[in-house]
Amino acid sequence: MKYYNSTIIKTAAKASFFYISWLVALIGIPIVFFRDGLDLIEKALLFTGFLLFFWLMYLLLCISFHRFSMRNEQSRISYLAKEDIENGKELGTYLDGW
Repeated sequence: MKYYNSTIIKTAAKASFFYISWLVALIGIPIVFFRDGLDLIEKALLFTGFLLFFWLMYLLLCISFHRFSMRNEQSRISYLAKEDIENGKELGTYLDGW
């Protein structure tokens, strides 16, 4: 059974990016910009690289753990009863409560 269509994946990607970006910004901006020896472009590239890396890891972990939770019949039924946008938001913030 296919649980994720393109709308769900896009919504999950947006939700997870919003969730992880403030964490990376809160921690990463002071570390990157107060480090000596790097130009502004290098600092921006370093921050962007960290942001993309942590976002992709977070999104993949959300999908993996959500997929694991679909083994439970009750979780599967409640997931399939929702609309695609709601499912995408649930998927993108699945690790929020951990």
